[in-house]
Amino acid sequence: MIPPLLFAIAFLLLAYYLWHLRQRRWMLAPLLTGIVLITLTVVIKVQDVNRVQAKRDVDVLLRELTDPQLWEVNEIEHAEKRLLLASTASQALLRAKHFYPERDSVIDVRLTELATWVTRSGIFPQWRRQKSWNEQLFFLAHAGATLAHYQLATGNDDQAANLGRVGNYLGTYLIRAKYKHLPSRPDEPFFRPADNATALYTLSLYDRLYGSEQFQPAFKDWDTYLREELYHEESRLPCAAFSVTNTCQLEPGATATGLYVAYRAAAQTEVDTDIPYREWLHYFKGGLNTPFTVSIRENMRKNQQTRFCNMGALPLDCGRYEQEIGLWAAAEYGGNYSYFRLFTGVLLRQWLGRSVDYAALRPSRRVEALQEVAFRAIGEGL
Repeated sequence: MIPPLLFAIAFLLLAYYLWHLRQRRWMLAPLLTGIVLITLTVVIKVQDVNRVQAKRDVDVLLRELTDPQLWEVNEIEHAEKRLLLASTASQALLRAKHFYPERDSVIDVRLTELATWVTRSGIFPQWRRQKSWNEQLFFLAHAGATLAHYQLATGNDDQAANLGRVGNYLGTYLIRAKYKHLPSRPDEPFFRPADNATALYTLSLYDRLYGSEQFQPAFKDWDTYLREELYHEESRLPCAAFSVTNTCQLEPGATATGLYVAYRAAAQTEVDTDIPYREWLHYFKGGLNTPFTVSIRENMRKNQQTRFCNMGALPLDCGRYEQEIGLWAAAEYGGNYSYFRLFTGVLLRQWLGRSVDYAALRPSRRVEALQEVAFRAIGEGL
């Protein structure tokens, strides 16, 4: 918040200087600009501190997640998109319990619905095929996170058996894994650090619920392996996916790598270093930046597209969620100035753009639109 205020004060100083020179007609422009910028800075800060936008986004989730059409699944890709929405929306709703007590009962109802949906074996046959779980990390991580969010928020343990299966499996096999990673999906010949970071986040929630103390040794081994074997070229960030020979299969992209950065921070009680976030911001910060806004580009290097970016971000699409993921990551790592600028971008789009008519969107498009809201609400809820 300090740089925007200093920027605004510079206009006021310019106005004072012009007044001192008796150029009073010319002083009006910088004077009014400075007043507008100071007012804007204060309004944005008040909106953040009072969780005005966060509550607005939580209200959208509580209202829109009730539509049964949203959760109808025909293809595996659609199931994964909806599973990711269930996981991230439940995370946002869990955090909302701390600042939105007047919606507490409705939040519990939505979390119950989401927990029930992710355990439907008709949609997720993985529940009946535990022998294949060594190739189902995406499912385990997000289904487990949804169940843990539900249990932490409501205190109900009716899903404890399913959560226990996931938590014990992750705690056992993440330690045993030769490359400290498990495959996200069957037939994928590589490993994804972002999905494994999500799995570790889920394991940390399981530890909070049951005191199993499995997260720390798994996280330490995983982090050490990344640091010693998997950083991409000169950066301190891993590839979006790597092979069994530690070869980079899918290059880092802002979406996939941003999720890796955000989930690894969310998994820890206290973040011991902000290097992953600073590296991500360094490589993916775009060119259109002001004291009030910052842009995030999808590719690591300017004018050099990330090859197979959508495959690296699966099931998300590149070029859509970078700002929201950046907001969440900035909140997790205490990047106050970056958070302020990303949050300002959210508010300006809300104030100057058209409001989204979710009911007019077909279900697949609505899932994508609500995914933006869920990512954003997680960061706003910290």
